[in-house]
Amino acid sequence: MTSNFYTSKAPEDDESHQMISSIFLGPHAENYEYFKRNVIAILEATRDARLNYFPDDGPFISEKVQASKTFGETTDKIGNAVKKAAELLSRHSVPWWSPRYAAHMCMDMSMPSLLGYFMTMLYNPNNVSIEASPLTMIAEIEAGQQLCEMLGYNLKPGVKDVPVGWARNLKFYPLALRNAVRDFGPLSFIGSTFVLETANGTKKLFKDFSKWELLNIKVLNVLEIPDRLAVEYGISSAFLQNTMTEYGIQSVGLGPLERQYDIEKPIQALVSDRPVLLNVPDLVSSLAIAGIGSDNVVGIAPDFEARLDLGELDKRLQESVDAQQSVYAVVAIIGSTEEGAVDSLRGVLELRKKYQAKGLSFVVHADAAWGGYFATMIPKDFRPGDPKNAEPPAQTGKGDGFVPDASLRVDTQEDIYAMRYADSITVDPHKAGYIPYPAGSLCYRDGRMRFLITWTSPYISGAGAFESIGIYGVEGRYDDNFSLLQIERADIVVASQERPPCPRGLLIAALGWVLKATGHF
Repeated sequence: MTSNFYTSKAPEDDESHQMISSIFLGPHAENYEYFKRNVIAILEATRDARLNYFPDDGPFISEKVQASKTFGETTDKIGNAVKKAAELLSRHSVPWWSPRYAAHMCMDMSMPSLLGYFMTMLYNPNNVSIEASPLTMIAEIEAGQQLCEMLGYNLKPGVKDVPVGWARNLKFYPLALRNAVRDFGPLSFIGSTFVLETANGTKKLFKDFSKWELLNIKVLNVLEIPDRLAVEYGISSAFLQNTMTEYGIQSVGLGPLERQYDIEKPIQALVSDRPVLLNVPDLVSSLAIAGIGSDNVVGIAPDFEARLDLGELDKRLQESVDAQQSVYAVVAIIGSTEEGAVDSLRGVLELRKKYQAKGLSFVVHADAAWGGYFATMIPKDFRPGDPKNAEPPAQTGKGDGFVPDASLRVDTQEDIYAMRYADSITVDPHKAGYIPYPAGSLCYRDGRMRFLITWTSPYISGAGAFESIGIYGVEGRYDDNFSLLQIERADIVVASQERPPCPRGLLIAALGWVLKATGHF
């Protein structure tokens, strides 16, 4: 009889191995009993919730009905179908759970995430509004804030000079506003006094901006326009909303604005030239929805480390300046799915600063769908350029177990750290977050950016009222099986940004959040 394949290589007194072992079901379902215990607890809570809602009503489904032939035949059919489907899935699914399978970047899912998904699914919340999801919408906001914190975005509005946490609407907002400021327009009264900065820092009357200058206003300056109009001219959000509904790109459309301003060269997005990236369905679909078109996504050749070649990007941006062809965004990949490569986000940000001085500005987006969670491997006291960054992290285990202790390259650490300066970040908890599909997230450096895709006023509720989040996306209605499980993972990873980078502070599903929210933790 051969020795155990796993325990022979992972000492049982290795703390890292113990921690990881407590979170997953295990390659041989070693934690099956713990998992089943929690599933039963969830089902019992569901039963109790239904019994406690108008308990005096009595049962709707009587014992006589349950004893009937039709009832029995139907439940037998369901039971047989469940067994057959479970058998087929067990025999014909990809074995993500096994360390022996390494043909794809997906891995096993954590028990807390599976329990959170299953738990929430039984209540079927719809996060389009607080009325349809009184608990899970709060949980989703909490999960989003934790992800923002993990990625380095600032959540404290009072802290200055630190980032606070799309491209088409942002780029065309100044053009739409300029139309409203024209003679006899609803905002014409601000024309003679409203001053704004161009990309290179020159201040001039907004009504005198050229087409090129309108298309290259810095992100922060565009997002500040509504607040400035309110403070400097007393323009209410409702009035501005009505005005932009009439003139904005979401109503007028992309084509009419391009024709009006004689934009003959299509605005482009620049991204690393990887076939798997340029042909993924979600990217192509998003471009189609936005009316940009996949032909206007320009691939920049990668370097020999499979990262975005900054020299090639520099050349392409100079060509854009020379041709007066605007750029929506430059996308930096933080962890490619093929090579695990991290683009030099610091270099992209530096190039933006360089070209803003030449009059060209654009959004910087970090596609950290795969690599975002590696931010948890960076200590909270990390600062770029600090010599101690080159030191290896402290070891929690023996270093020879199945859970290796390893640090990121210094330049990779610094590029991941720089995500806090990107305008937006995508991260997929269903990848390195060990959470079921299709959990995903989009984080903004400046929260006001989300208003660019709404069809309602950003101030949709009065003081003290709860904000609906269902308006900040193209899908409108959506289930929220992921908020509670993302809460669980975010609590783990946010708590783990110390040396060593091993997750700690496990909070089962939303339990940790619930305990904190109710004052029990």
